[in-house]
Amino acid sequence: MEIELQYLYTGSEPLVIPVELAGFALANSASFDIRDSFFDTDSLALRRSGCSLRIRRQSNLPSPVLTWKGPSTRRADRAREREEIEAPVDHIARDGMEAVEMLRTAGLYDRIAAILEGDVRLAMIGELENRRSTHDYVQGLHRVEMCWDRLRFPLGPTQIRLELETQSEASGRFIRAFDEEIRALYGKDVSDAEYGKAKELCVRLYPELFSASADV
Repeated sequence: MEIELQYLYTGSEPLVIPVELAGFALANSASFDIRDSFFDTDSLALRRSGCSLRIRRQSNLPSPVLTWKGPSTRRADRAREREEIEAPVDHIARDGMEAVEMLRTAGLYDRIAAILEGDVRLAMIGELENRRSTHDYVQGLHRVEMCWDRLRFPLGPTQIRLELETQSEASGRFIRAFDEEIRALYGKDVSDAEYGKAKELCVRLYPELFSASADV
């Protein structure tokens, strides 16, 4: 499970890393490069269903990670909550057929087949590059992650995003307090991201196929 809020940062000041947020203390930080390869059908059926499928290569990890994200729901605190399943893989899939075999190995094939009504034919639809700094805030057993993402899309301008994320329902109840402090700290320099990163990629690359107005 993933609970997250994403913001677009448009300020010109150096990015700030608070030592404390919402009563949580900064525990550790890391910085690394990411390349995300996204897979979908020719008609972007997964994305239209609010889902995403990617293989992430991360410079501080020994091997890539296959990630499936299901449809999201909007919580009362405005955060998005969705199913997220990860599985290590030994390389980036060279084509859609290889990606399908990876889904079988990871035990995710049936989940994707149900959404695509059995017609699981995939292709690599685009890649996204990211320079990320991640910062873990902890309070006892609770953990919330804050990330600065410097995104480079295949088309269009770069973006800087700030993301709050937790994978714990218990920790998720603190997201509202984090959101309030983020907005107080950065003011007009942050605004709600109109789309998630995968949707932003699709809107830029395939405007004729993907409805930018769909809230997925």
